[in-house]
Amino acid sequence: MTASPHRTAATDNPAPPAALAAPRPPVIAPPGAGGDLDHDAIAAGSVTFVDGADPAAIADARRHGRPVVANLGERPELAAAAVAAGADGLWLEGPGTAAAGQAREAAARVAPLVRSTVPDTVAGCRAAIDAVDAALATLLEHRVALAGRVQRLKPVGGHAGRDPRREAAIVAAMAERAPSLPPESLARVVTAIIEAGLDAAERDESGEPPVWRL
Repeated sequence: MTASPHRTAATDNPAPPAALAAPRPPVIAPPGAGGDLDHDAIAAGSVTFVDGADPAAIADARRHGRPVVANLGERPELAAAAVAAGADGLWLEGPGTAAAGQAREAAARVAPLVRSTVPDTVAGCRAAIDAVDAALATLLEHRVALAGRVQRLKPVGGHAGRDPRREAAIVAAMAERAPSLPPESLARVVTAIIEAGLDAAERDESGEPPVWRL
């Protein structure tokens, strides 16, 4: 495991960058590596570093009262786990822009599920909405893949094989998790999602559902 950078005394506590409170944890990378922040944007003592993506270590680091940055070294594939564990930022040592992009995309997909934000500006609200939309798109892609698989397993697939009772149960379950939306509104959303998935399955001639990756 790489050694965490900027190990300093807890008394040295300058203000952390505002980006660490954004809807998506920023990727902190070497200059020119495509990160949201360069390494030198993180002042010594402004954050607490944790090596890797261990949830217990990240939770323990919270006691310092500073944002927690997960030092991923040259392993951007740990980004999703680090964000899910509560990291406020992702530190990369590798110079490649592909690594920064991989970590950023993983953070964008996971952050809305685990990182609550209450923006107080229009721009902040739009950024938070964009983050939620990224997670929604990821989940929709996953659902399409699963729905395509179901169509190949059912005796009667496609639109002809729709099950109204199953769809009503889906709406009821969603209504418990989205009480702000009336069931009739959720029913329209569910219907649109199901029909889009069925259309995608019918267009797919490969015999396999789409591959979904986080």
